Amino acid sequence: HKQMESDDDLDVDLGLPADGAQVIGASFEELDLGDLESPEKRPHQGTNGETSDALELPRLAAGGIHGDAKIERSRSAKVIRKATKAVKILVKTLGLGMFVLVLFVSVINWPPWMIENENSRVQVMTVLFAAGLFIVAVEEIVGINKSAMMMVMAAVMWTFLAVGFHPNSSKAGAQILHEDLARGLEDVGSVLLFLLPAMGVVESIDHFDGFAIVTLLIRRSTRGRQERLMPIITILTFFLSSVIDNLTATIVAIKILRHLVPDDDELRKLCGGLAVIASNAGGAWSPIGDVTTTMLWIQDKISATATVFWLFIPSAVCGIVPLIGIMWTNRHPEPAESDDPAARHRKKDKKIARWEQEPLHEQFDDDDADMPSRKSVVALSAGVVCILMVPALKMGTGLPPYLGMLLALGVIWLLTDVLGFVGHEEEEALNGEHAGEHDGPPTGGVVTALKKVDLTGLLFFTGVLLAVGALDSAGVLRRYADEMKAVLGDSPIALTIVLGLSSALVDNVPLVEAAIDMFKDTEKDDALWQLVALAAGTGGSCLAIGSIAGVTLMSMEGVGFIWYCRKISIWALIGFFMAIGTYSILDMIFDFGAKAVVISAWNLVFVQRSVCSGQSWLGMLRGTV
Repeated sequence: HKQMESDDDLDVDLGLPADGAQVIGASFEELDLGDLESPEKRPHQGTNGETSDALELPRLAAGGIHGDAKIERSRSAKVIRKATKAVKILVKTLGLGMFVLVLFVSVINWPPWMIENENSRVQVMTVLFAAGLFIVAVEEIVGINKSAMMMVMAAVMWTFLAVGFHPNSSKAGAQILHEDLARGLEDVGSVLLFLLPAMGVVESIDHFDGFAIVTLLIRRSTRGRQERLMPIITILTFFLSSVIDNLTATIVAIKILRHLVPDDDELRKLCGGLAVIASNAGGAWSPIGDVTTTMLWIQDKISATATVFWLFIPSAVCGIVPLIGIMWTNRHPEPAESDDPAARHRKKDKKIARWEQEPLHEQFDDDDADMPSRKSVVALSAGVVCILMVPALKMGTGLPPYLGMLLALGVIWLLTDVLGFVGHEEEEALNGEHAGEHDGPPTGGVVTALKKVDLTGLLFFTGVLLAVGALDSAGVLRRYADEMKAVLGDSPIALTIVLGLSSALVDNVPLVEAAIDMFKDTEKDDALWQLVALAAGTGGSCLAIGSIAGVTLMSMEGVGFIWYCRKISIWALIGFFMAIGTYSILDMIFDFGAKAVVISAWNLVFVQRSVCSGQSWLGMLRGTV
């Protein structure tokens, strides 16, 4: 009947009334048996003016069961939309109203029981922090930018805390407030001064098409076979995020995927989900890979050598297990052979259609013709060398990482200016009418690349770190640490599992900052710090809102929260627990091996002493046991 709907002469050919097309166009699934009427004879007016008898086709009902269902679904959709809008308004009103109320209380310095009482102050600070993180978690639903929310939250928390010190009337209170703010600004400044040049270095590499080499190598490796794309993207992002931040690694992976599979949205989203897991896992084992690991490294909680040694294998397990699971669940097995010739014919057509949709070798040959330029090779090589110079300077000279990253950005900036590197858009501008008329320092190159740096992300980290510093000054973190230790004991595995799973709901930066303040007396390179770096880095992959890489995937590829939970979350969770288990096994193996070496050395010394003293072999055996 779909074929007949498109015929403009339907009424004339079949002898139907004017609405005959509408009658036949009704879906047979929407019919009820009572809707059919017995056919009746009626005269038919032909094209030559003659009349003839023809069967009148059954008159079909316009609505039917499915029509009523569609109306009912539309009504339900309207109700859901209204309820969602009401929830948005309620969250915005309650959340923002809470911050406005606390700010008003701080300004008027009343009531005293809320400001002066320590327990009340701790409760207010905790509620503010939880409310701010909740609004950040539902950022996509509520429509409030998380950077703005974090800046408001940090400012309100510090204002409420400062009023309790009475800095205008008490010199001692002003001194305490100044020391707390100085300590918080020191932590914030060290992280921001590292992230800003690091993002500038990566944007500079991308501005000079340094990543075009990586795209070309992937195309040559896949050669039109899409099943190779998932492991290649996973491995690439895993190692790429170990030298650059996971946000940039995810962006680079998505850019590459858009060039490789521009038409297959499902495959691109799956590969993007694997890129999120791999970038978070790759950043966990490198001191410069993830902001949380960098925080631990900058504050001298972990060393670069021990982190790479202990966390590389667990991080690799965290990335490989989801890769295998997602590839297995999204495989396309061939159906069993059928004796029906029509079924075999349909199977053959599907194979032809599938091969027509896959990339062909000729496409890659065309891409290979556009080889990377010398500028791209130099930009990528210089960028990687300068980034790797940062941990080398830290381990060799003790230079703070943010100074090393500032040096890396400066070296790339000077190198590209000396060589006269510019981007594609700048080349077109230089080839125009006003070429050669510019005097003074270059206005393109790295200068243009720095304009692409995500300042909203830096402001978000600023607000988070300042808010956590306010919690520390108010004593909230110390109370939380005591309660966590009382409930979970001193087991680092239990503590870090709770920390990692919590990072899937809230941002991992405040959680790691809280852990640093809660367990500041723990020794450097302790198992607790290694597990904190592993859990906080990989636990955020369990939900799309748990890491900045997941939020980037949602914004760039339009990945929904529910889709991510169905396709990615379960495998990310399995990989998280497998990584923690792998670390525990390695810890037991090396701990047992170290004890065995000590015991063997002691036995050798004992035997040597026994031989020198003339003791019998039986006595030596008894003493050894």
